[in-house]
Amino acid sequence: MANVHPTAVVEDGAQIADEAVVGPYCIIGSTVTLNPGVELMSHVVVAGNTKIGAGTRIFPHACIGLPPQDLKYKGEKTYLTIGENNIIREHATLHPGTASGKGETRVGNNCLFMVNTHVAHDCQVGNNVVMANNAVMGGHVSIDDFAIIGGNSAVQQFVRI
Repeated sequence: MANVHPTAVVEDGAQIADEAVVGPYCIIGSTVTLNPGVELMSHVVVAGNTKIGAGTRIFPHACIGLPPQDLKYKGEKTYLTIGENNIIREHATLHPGTASGKGETRVGNNCLFMVNTHVAHDCQVGNNVVMANNAVMGGHVSIDDFAIIGGNSAVQQFVRI
């Protein structure tokens, strides 16, 4: 059975692996999947059609899978897929895709998203990517494996790194 803190809110339908840990005051939506070894520290919100890969650790106040910040988004069924062994630090935001884009935002494995990073709608992030504090991506960005995005950097939409 998953280790879910009694103050966490987990909506019916959420799929939480037995080896996952959901800390205090987390909110998990009904269409979320947390794989084995996922750890949500505290005050983490995971919503939408979001799948989080095994071994991923998410720190307080991260917002994962909330509706994208795109005026064309009208609630369509879109996805956020996060790979394995990622570290998502405090106040990071990762959004799902849009119907006018690929319909999915995808993050690879072994990535580090430091404090206040933002992965916008329809982004594709490779493996072993590091985004330093306050680095942000606009929509439809592709970042290949082993890229490092420096602190306070902004990546314009539709860019490939």
